[in-house]
Amino acid sequence: MANCLHRDITTELIRAAGSATQPNERIQLVLDKVRELSGVESVSVVIKQSMSHETKVWSSSADSRGDNNLGSSTSNSNLAARVDLECCGQEIVVPLNVSNGYSASLVFRGVPAEAGESIIAEEITGLFSMLVESVCLKSAESEAHDLANRRFEEIAAIYEIGEAVDSADPKPVLDLIVKKAASVMSAQTCSLMLVDEGDGCLVIEASYGLAPDIVKGTRIKFGEGIVGQVAASGEPVLITDVATDRRFKRKVIPRPNVSGSICVPLKNRDGLVKGVLSIRRHHPNPPFTQNDLKLFCIFATHAALAIENAELYARLHQKIHEISTVSSVLQAINSTLDLNQVLEKIVQGIKDVVGFDRCCLYLLDPRTGELVADAREGYFAHDGIAERVKLGEGVIGLAARERIPIFSREVESSECVCQESATSTTQSVFEYLAMPIVVRDSCIGVVVVDNRTSNRPIRDANIEMLAAFVNQAGIAVENARLYEAMEQKYAEMNALYEHSRAISAAYGVQNAAEVLVSTAKRMLGCDGAALLLLDSKRQGLALFSVFGLLQTVEARVRDFCRDPVSVEAIRSLTTPIVLDRRISASAIEDTQVGWDVFVPENSRALLVPLVTEDATIGVLILADRENAEFRGTDIKLVTILTSHAATVLKNAIAYEERMQQRVFELTTLYEFSRQISSASSLEEALDSILSVVAETVECDELSVYAIDYERDVAAVRAHRSRNEQSSLPPEEPLDGNGVVSWVIRERKALLSPDVTGDPRLADLVAERPNVRSLMAIPLIVHDEVVGVLTVCSDNPGQYSEEQVRVLSVIASQGAAIYKELEALSTLTNYTDNILSSVAAGIVTLDTDGVVLTWNNAAERIVGLRASRVVGSDFRDVLRRLDIPQAEKRSIEDSIEEVYRTGQTYHGYKLCFHPHERPEIFLNMSISLLRNSAGDNLGLVLIFEDISREIRLEEEFRRMRELAAIGQLAASIAHELRNPLSSIKGAAQFLQKEYEDHASIAEFLSIIIEEVNGLSRLTTEFLEFARPLRLDLKPVDLNKLIERTLHLMNVHIADCRVSVNHNLDPSLPIVEADAKQLEQVLKNIIINALQAMPDGGSLTVETGSASGGWVYFSVSDTGIGIPPDKIDRIFQPFVTTKTKGTGLGLSVVRKIVDNHGGRVEVTSEPGKGSTFKVILPRVAVQPSLVDETDLTLERRNSGQLPTS
Repeated sequence: MANCLHRDITTELIRAAGSATQPNERIQLVLDKVRELSGVESVSVVIKQSMSHETKVWSSSADSRGDNNLGSSTSNSNLAARVDLECCGQEIVVPLNVSNGYSASLVFRGVPAEAGESIIAEEITGLFSMLVESVCLKSAESEAHDLANRRFEEIAAIYEIGEAVDSADPKPVLDLIVKKAASVMSAQTCSLMLVDEGDGCLVIEASYGLAPDIVKGTRIKFGEGIVGQVAASGEPVLITDVATDRRFKRKVIPRPNVSGSICVPLKNRDGLVKGVLSIRRHHPNPPFTQNDLKLFCIFATHAALAIENAELYARLHQKIHEISTVSSVLQAINSTLDLNQVLEKIVQGIKDVVGFDRCCLYLLDPRTGELVADAREGYFAHDGIAERVKLGEGVIGLAARERIPIFSREVESSECVCQESATSTTQSVFEYLAMPIVVRDSCIGVVVVDNRTSNRPIRDANIEMLAAFVNQAGIAVENARLYEAMEQKYAEMNALYEHSRAISAAYGVQNAAEVLVSTAKRMLGCDGAALLLLDSKRQGLALFSVFGLLQTVEARVRDFCRDPVSVEAIRSLTTPIVLDRRISASAIEDTQVGWDVFVPENSRALLVPLVTEDATIGVLILADRENAEFRGTDIKLVTILTSHAATVLKNAIAYEERMQQRVFELTTLYEFSRQISSASSLEEALDSILSVVAETVECDELSVYAIDYERDVAAVRAHRSRNEQSSLPPEEPLDGNGVVSWVIRERKALLSPDVTGDPRLADLVAERPNVRSLMAIPLIVHDEVVGVLTVCSDNPGQYSEEQVRVLSVIASQGAAIYKELEALSTLTNYTDNILSSVAAGIVTLDTDGVVLTWNNAAERIVGLRASRVVGSDFRDVLRRLDIPQAEKRSIEDSIEEVYRTGQTYHGYKLCFHPHERPEIFLNMSISLLRNSAGDNLGLVLIFEDISREIRLEEEFRRMRELAAIGQLAASIAHELRNPLSSIKGAAQFLQKEYEDHASIAEFLSIIIEEVNGLSRLTTEFLEFARPLRLDLKPVDLNKLIERTLHLMNVHIADCRVSVNHNLDPSLPIVEADAKQLEQVLKNIIINALQAMPDGGSLTVETGSASGGWVYFSVSDTGIGIPPDKIDRIFQPFVTTKTKGTGLGLSVVRKIVDNHGGRVEVTSEPGKGSTFKVILPRVAVQPSLVDETDLTLERRNSGQLPTS
């Protein structure tokens, strides 16, 4: 019976569960079937969500009313507490296995005894679990969909509020906020309350769901009710039940039908509460949650921002109005530069525009350091006001010193008479503000304002507006004061300009002095003036101009000028001094100076030194009656006046002296030119030189020396002496220690006022003891010393530097007798330039074989400087050449053959092998050098370096050979491939046929292996013959090397070879074909491994080469390459191994050449080899047609670096 019941229930469960109805209907259908089949009174399914604790119940009972106890979600806690019970009398609770945060139970009541085991069978509970699982999933999906829709509504509402923000009028935004908040949060009412500035109460500014009378009549003080407490505390609150909330116990009367409410304060950026945003839900809606509080805080934030934007907008408009008003007033102030008008407009503007009753403006007097009341407005005649205030004194002085505004309140007492004729005393508070006027960090004055007349308080708005007004007004005051100062400066500059024009136009020192004295006297209004000037050597003092009061003491002034003590005092005077009868004696430390001469009775004097280039050249004296005073501005003005005048006077003195000297020089030169032009011979010309010199300077002996380069001596060509018995001075060797040789070597004049005290002239004193003074002047023509003029005197101190200068001019003119050499010199220079510009080396030899010329091309080709070979025998030059002896003998024999026979020698493609340099190919010709008369002058050798052309020819020859070999290799490969394919196919077929014959199969395997080897050989042939195309990309050589070594790691290890890395981390990126460079590296490494059959060491290195190129090298410790084969290793099919095609290195060279680089090989048999690949940083990819020509061009044009 139990088994039949169990089967029937299971069948019905499966049938009901598979129906197409919704999960809720399927559960109900299953419960009805189970109840009918099992005979129980009721059966129920209870599902509880773990997170929200929400419970859902489905029931089926015999009376079709369900189980009221189970159907109520509030009464399901008891059932949920018994979900783990198994059986309790007539009630059975079976836990169901569900997931996704749900728990479920199956509850049976009124269970018959025979049906107990059947209804709790595992199959039945499993089917129920599956059915409940589907219901839970459907419920979770529905809840997620509802939550997403709600989030979208929240975001849309917040976005719409943000778009609606208007800084001018916040009312529409506030209305939108309360409306959207109530809509999104499913609330019935929402209100926004703001603080009334009048009484500080909260009033409703925007609302949703509230009656109009409530909106208009509600006024809540801070601390009253829920809203008042939120405003007072500044913290948001979430209320679910106000009756049980301790925060509002006995303070708030609960409202009926309210399920929950939220209140959030609205704060500005300073944290002050400006209002409260509140919202309420009514039953049956659920209470608010923490998530609702967070969302509502966002609405509150938007409301606060809208309110603050409106306040900022209002303040901004207020500021604009104030600034516009102040700007209008300031524009009127700035329309004038008269200081008094500016001050009057400022105080009038402060009273009328800023709004104060009274205003007084103090300006700082820079001379006294006091504040002076300059302008006032609103004061009556009887109002007391301080006319002058010291800095730091009282409120006004303190504001000026500290440069900060100071607000002050003072209590005043006043008497009044009552009706009963009694007198009483009243006290009132008097407020005033002292605002400093600060311009460029300096206080220039103070503005004092008050509202004494109206007794109004001083508000912050007035202070801010006053500060802005004063700041701008200060600039206007400063501009007006600067304008006054500029007017004064302009007057002074105009006077200085007129003085500069007058003194600059004055001719001579006397005229300039009179202009200076008269101008200074006129500018300062002095009673007298005078000018004293030092001479050019500052040894004497002279009176140049005197006026007025000082004319009465002119004689005493001239005596002052002759006093050495006075001269020294004037020379050391550098700053102006003021003298009178009381202070003149102590004005300067040296009391011996007679300063009293400049201070007549009842007068004072101003002494201003004339200083130029840090030296005093004189003094300007200005005298005035004692009742006058020299002010600082007067002294400064005169100092500027004398500064320019000092330069003009110094230049005038120097100009007069130069003019006198120039007249003397021109007279002398004219006489000299007249005499030398009439000379008919060299002797007469030299005698004219001596005659003019004798007339120019006092002398006892004159001599003219000429240089004889053949004998390396300086010999006397002309001589004159007062002593007729004197003999000619001896010759002097050019390398000697005499006066003449010294002048020639140093190329400058020698002046000795007293030869006895000059150690350089010890030999002269010994030979000619009568000579005491000496001048020796070089004769220079075209920067070449051709002789020396000596002038001697028997008296010491006879000559000066000025006389040396004059005689140097005469000596320069006298040296013109050598001008006939100029044409020859020009021709020689022209020939030298031609020789220097010719690309071919040109060398000339005299008849004795001595090198005469050696041009620049010869220096470049041979490598020897002209300075080392000119003047040497050609045989000595040959011995210096770094070439084999046989080649030296060949050149020597050719030169001697031309000397002997006179036949021109021609040598073509002569090869020379310098040590440590590449070989050089020259075309050379040697021929006789003859003059216009046909006389033999020597030999001329002309040689041209054709090494580049020779190498170009060799490169083209090699390329043609490679092309021919490649074509042959390709033909061989194509011819071999077809037969090899047939052989290999036949061998593979036979190998399968004779698999059971081991010996035959072994021979067939050998055939196949050999055919494979030949196939690889033909592939190498084709690869070698195929033109290369470059795929240029940025390549990191270090990474390429590391990758290649990693790929070959097993092969290298099998060869028992260790690898050493020496990679340059700073190696730049190159443009190259990475695959082809990897092939180059593999071929070189394979060759290296084959050269080390017993193992060894392999070193890979990278680095930078000259000219911005890079390189990588591979070094091994193998057997090396024989010297007789190292030049042929890159030729195709050349190999030193028993196996191999000999194409590996040929491919290497081909790839490197295609990149525009080159390969260098060094090897030592028995020790190893090094292959160095040098590449440009950017390879040029040639076309198939011109890749050979481009490689040759780059190699031979010098773009490839040398070894």
